[in-house]
Amino acid sequence: MKHIIISFLIALIILYGAFKYDPVILNKEEIPQEYIEAIESQSEGVYSNRLPLLPLFVYIDGYVDDRVYYTIHYFPYGSVGMSYKEDDGYNIEKNFSPLQ
Repeated sequence: MKHIIISFLIALIILYGAFKYDPVILNKEEIPQEYIEAIESQSEGVYSNRLPLLPLFVYIDGYVDDRVYYTIHYFPYGSVGMSYKEDDGYNIEKNFSPLQ
C-alpha cells in the first residue's frame, strides 16, 4: 500500500511539472505576440490554493476590438473564460465551471 501511495505522489509531481509552465495555446494565428505572451504568463500554474487544478491548454475564442477572448482548460476538469486587452488587463468572462 505504501508503494502505491508513493507512486501516486510521484506521478502527481511529474504531472504538475509537465503542465505547470506554458500550457498549449490553440487557435492563436491572428493574435499579436504580446497578447500570446500575456496569456501564457497569466494562465500558467495552479488555478488556486483551494482548488489545485493544472492548466492543460488555452483555446483562443476570438479577437475583437483589440481584446482577446480565451478559455483555460484545467486538469482534471473544468474551465475558466477570460479576456485580455493590453490597456485594460485581464477580465474573467465566465467563472470556473467544472465539467458536468
